Amino acid sequence: MRYLPTTTEVINPWVDWSKILPGMLRAAADRGTRVHEACANIAWGIPVIGVSVECAGYVASFVGWFDKIAEEVLLVEERLFDEANGYCGQIDLLVRTKQGEIWLVDLKSPVTLSKSWRVQIASYKNLIEVNGHNPDRCGSLRLRKDGGIPSMDWFEGSAAQDFNIFLSALNCFRFFKG
Repeated sequence: MRYLPTTTEVINPWVDWSKILPGMLRAAADRGTRVHEACANIAWGIPVIGVSVECAGYVASFVGWFDKIAEEVLLVEERLFDEANGYCGQIDLLVRTKQGEIWLVDLKSPVTLSKSWRVQIASYKNLIEVNGHNPDRCGSLRLRKDGGIPSMDWFEGSAAQDFNIFLSALNCFRFFKG
């Protein structure tokens, strides 16, 4: 199998991390990994114990949302591939809601929106579709540090444009890295 870059690798050159101190960035990435692992276990129905104080609020925020919204888990932390376009990505969560809709959800812990999330979600939406699912809604779930109700940011109105932006970034990635 040929090497396929991840969505994150493709869009990372276009995300400006320069305003965040390297130590803070590493700590945030580590926290995000631990929060994702706990949330994945919850979605899989695996009991989560020993959540650090630093992650507990984010996990509680997820649990409140998940219990209220999710009826059936379709995918959790699943790596999907698009051979035709030549990339892959790891989907955080695909659920059937209690209202019967299929939602593609990407978990986030930052307080503010990032422009790159639109492009990331569009690439994941394509991966989901290429792999046989048809999501009704796609967005980022911004979990709250204080355990409160998270914010859902929907990225549906610009999905086609956002995917074209992703494909442009993918072509640049191949040109400069390939």
